[in-house]
Amino acid sequence: MAQSASGGIIGIGLLGDQLRIVEGQKKSDELHISQIAQGRVRQPFHFDVFGEPNMARRFGEDINRLVATREFQVKDAAFSLDSSMVLIKKLPVDAALDRRELQDHIFWEVRQFSISPLKEYIIDFENLNNSLAESKVGYMLVVVVRKKIVEFVKQIFKHTELQLKFIDVDIFSAQRALQLNYDYNHSNKIGLIELDEQKVNFCILEGRNYCLSQEVAFPANNHPDNWDDSATRLISKELRRIILDNQLGRGIEDLKEIFLYGEAVEDKVLEGLQNSYDVRIDRANPFKKVKLMASARDELNQGRAERFMVSVGAALRGIQ
Repeated sequence: MAQSASGGIIGIGLLGDQLRIVEGQKKSDELHISQIAQGRVRQPFHFDVFGEPNMARRFGEDINRLVATREFQVKDAAFSLDSSMVLIKKLPVDAALDRRELQDHIFWEVRQFSISPLKEYIIDFENLNNSLAESKVGYMLVVVVRKKIVEFVKQIFKHTELQLKFIDVDIFSAQRALQLNYDYNHSNKIGLIELDEQKVNFCILEGRNYCLSQEVAFPANNHPDNWDDSATRLISKELRRIILDNQLGRGIEDLKEIFLYGEAVEDKVLEGLQNSYDVRIDRANPFKKVKLMASARDELNQGRAERFMVSVGAALRGIQ
């Protein structure tokens, strides 16, 4: 029996000054994208905006302006935070702990690496792949974000015509979009790499589960004329180091597949990596198994699909 459609949601990704929005709806267990939009905000969304007066209003106006360029029908929204604004930890824990003891232990761990009182943070955690049920030691995925960042995002949406329903993190949004569009089994190790002009964000998945993530910035003296070569070298060097340091294999070719997404996945970078390693390396396509309406398809022709990984994943967060 066909399931009735959900009310739908708008997924929003904001990285630096790049703003990407998709309108999604779930129909009969299939994601339908009815509209997409892409543009820029006037001020990059970095840490220095949180103390500036009227900055939330400006971001809200920029979101309203972009939404007005397309015929968006949905008002509920899911916003994906840049992972540089949160702290993500994978912590080993004793499987014998009950829920209360587990929370106390995680809060104690967070105190060891936080620089402010615990009351200034929002702390969320979940069991990775039911690991606590399988051994005496399991792993918890812990996400820590300052309350002032969450409050700032809420303030942004008070200046929009949208209703903020969910706040996600870009790494998990991208992972969700990958899981929807690609088939791989639980034993595969997958590389999911976000690339922009200032940094590379590495994420390793074990099957369909988060394993680790790490952000690496480009050197400050990196010359634009050599950017493609520098990006290829940086990805190769750091990905190999991550694999070796975390005992995931002997090298890059121990990964089953590598997917690139983000604002700066240039042809030369992709080709350089593909020619260097005997492993499938490709752009991630968040629309591969998604039904695109004609208006969204027309807009997508003016941009690259991999740049919408985060906004599609944010929409998925809102309708799952």
